[in-house]
Amino acid sequence: MHLKTIDMTAPRARTLVPVDVTTIQERVYQSIRLGLLRGEFLPGEQVTIRGLAEVLGTSAMPVREAVARLIAEHAIEQSGPRTLRVAPYHATEHQNYIRIRMQLEGYAAERAASAPKNPALIDALRRHNDDIAEALNVKDFDAALAGNQAFHFELYRAAGYPQILDIISSLWLRTGPIVASARRDEALFTRLFKTGIRIHGNAIDAVAQRDRAAARHAINLDIRSSHLAIRRFSQR
Repeated sequence: MHLKTIDMTAPRARTLVPVDVTTIQERVYQSIRLGLLRGEFLPGEQVTIRGLAEVLGTSAMPVREAVARLIAEHAIEQSGPRTLRVAPYHATEHQNYIRIRMQLEGYAAERAASAPKNPALIDALRRHNDDIAEALNVKDFDAALAGNQAFHFELYRAAGYPQILDIISSLWLRTGPIVASARRDEALFTRLFKTGIRIHGNAIDAVAQRDRAAARHAINLDIRSSHLAIRRFSQR
């Protein structure tokens, strides 16, 4: 029997799946973005590529790509080659964002309320609102901020307009850190979010009853009351 000789030194075809670097970049971007939405950064806070990379457990390259995207979205500012900071609070600019948010988020709430009854949505909204209340009870302000973001975006997704959700998300990138700044005053933060919990309850009832006007009113009241509290806090 003739045995075929195999040349072990010859190059062999590899079947390894290439690493998708773009997936890592996207995950890093989404992680930092979610942190901004949930208020894990404060207005004007300085950040570094190296610091973010260490927290995320990745190399600097995907962080640099993510930060470049967030600079384009005006969520992060670059004032020098190595100087990065979260967009600072400017009263007039913030007020303009609030006006736009009230229009868009009020409309999204209307659309969610006009959709067919969805018990799963109501249950999810109540769960998020309960999470906020529980977080306040133990003074876990980060969890309260995360619950607030989850509540609003759960509602806005129910509107069925991904385009509006994208725009709202972009606006939250600039206002999320501002709401988070209230953490510096424990009494203010607690009062602000207790008011929010009550207003969220009104929004849930409006959606459950398919009352479009009441849903818009509740969300607009929530946005406006938060804005007024932050404005008073910033003027101290």
